[in-house]
Amino acid sequence: MAKTTLKTGATGNSEAAYVKFVENIVVKLTENTALFPDVEPERDVLEQLLSEFKRTQADAAYRDKRMVVIKNQAYATLKAEVYRMSLYVERQAAGDEAMILAAGFIPSKRGMRVLEPAPKPKIFIVEVNAQISGVADLKVNGWRRVLAYRFEYRKKNSDSHWNPVLSSKSKVTITGLEPVQEYEFRVAYIGRNPQITYSDIVSSYVF
Repeated sequence: MAKTTLKTGATGNSEAAYVKFVENIVVKLTENTALFPDVEPERDVLEQLLSEFKRTQADAAYRDKRMVVIKNQAYATLKAEVYRMSLYVERQAAGDEAMILAAGFIPSKRGMRVLEPAPKPKIFIVEVNAQISGVADLKVNGWRRVLAYRFEYRKKNSDSHWNPVLSSKSKVTITGLEPVQEYEFRVAYIGRNPQITYSDIVSSYVF
């Protein structure tokens, strides 16, 4: 039974190839709406995230560090949305290779093994700088099959929801935190298997 893959069909792993890959998905889903009747809201979200990523690419063209970080975050968010779209297409296609191709994805080869869930991150480090207010640097050990890293934070001893930050890198800088407050942080790998396992929670005061 064929499944969707995240192969772009191009050699290498460049951002330009990925943009073309996502553009083709949007076009194919628009052309074949009858095959995917519930796709419209998700397709529109995908198109918006693609446009946002292109904008951040232009902003980061001169290698401004802040703009590069924003671009990388937009790239990770786009990849996560493509992954969610691939799961929808896979459910609709029910193993039909033609339907997978009609959505702009490349089907897997027959007999492909089921991928294991992403492992629990083992090494997760939170660093704060007493000289820089409201900032925390988060680092996690990498995983070779990762699609994106999902970092989350919230104030400790509160009922507030976790604030997610997606990144294509294994480290990220969180800004805008409230000074002299204790926060909780956690991270998870986003892989091909939809199951997510978070790291142990790390608590730290932010200056």
